[in-house]
Amino acid sequence: MAKNMREKKAGLAPGEILKLKDDECFKIMFANKKHIRILTMLLSKILKIPYETLSKSKIYLETLTNQNVTAGEKKTECDIAVSVKKDDKITDKIMLEVNIRGSAYQTIINRNHFGFSDMIANAFPESEDYNNLPNNLLVNFNNFSLNKRGLIFDEYMYRNIYGDVLTEKSRILNIDIAKCYQLWYNKDIKEENIDNYSKDLTLISAALSMDKKKDFMKCMKEVEMSPEIRREMEGVLDNMCRDQKLVSRYYNREEEERRIQEGIYKEIDQNATSRTKKEMIIKMYNQNATIEFISSVSDLTSSEIEKIINDYLAQKESDTE
Repeated sequence: MAKNMREKKAGLAPGEILKLKDDECFKIMFANKKHIRILTMLLSKILKIPYETLSKSKIYLETLTNQNVTAGEKKTECDIAVSVKKDDKITDKIMLEVNIRGSAYQTIINRNHFGFSDMIANAFPESEDYNNLPNNLLVNFNNFSLNKRGLIFDEYMYRNIYGDVLTEKSRILNIDIAKCYQLWYNKDIKEENIDNYSKDLTLISAALSMDKKKDFMKCMKEVEMSPEIRREMEGVLDNMCRDQKLVSRYYNREEEERRIQEGIYKEIDQNATSRTKKEMIIKMYNQNATIEFISSVSDLTSSEIEKIINDYLAQKESDTE
């Protein structure tokens, strides 16, 4: 395996591409100021606004940071932060996050809550009326499901205990990109009861997991976009794959993930007692393994794993009080 990794770092195999679900590659494709049309196309699918209409607004790539951060205070971070401005007013603020090495579900939820809270107040003019708050949307492209219903798109808003929506100005959208890819691969997207915007977003999300250029371009041809934007995407992708430093960093991250997972497999094989299995689950959680992965190697259900992790977090919090 180590030899294979050294060979890969020297360059990609013919027809192979870097997966866009990698954080750095995702940013290069969709947070590229020289190719803002690519980001606009993606946002048009997310916001369900025709590209021609959205392109008349101004799209700004932002650096999202806490406004009143002090020494030692945790800073807000996200992969891509965007503002949509129309008639000199920000109408929408969007955060885009890719979670492929993301830890268990509770960590993602807490991190989302932290970043989302800062996004809502960030750069809101002092003289502005609260009724003019922008629409705030956080989009997670997850390599696993955060819901128990098997949903591709799992959307959250503020609601009361009866399910009534309090406001639509604050939303979090989770997208299961692993399931998107499965739907594309099995040609099952047409069977999904979704609108054209959601279909295109499913295809784009599926493409994030692809490591073959022919598959990527075939998938992109199924997305409704102009040929010019499709060519731009291909050009950005080709430039990424020719960047040897980027390829090396990409495979270093892949190798680290593989190393962690192989170590976890070995430890679980060597320790089969219930107590040790719990310890291994906590260790996997702390090493950012997903619930889905832990379940596959521990013979426990997702709910059993979540209970062990939640008990661990509760005990940890109790110990610090």
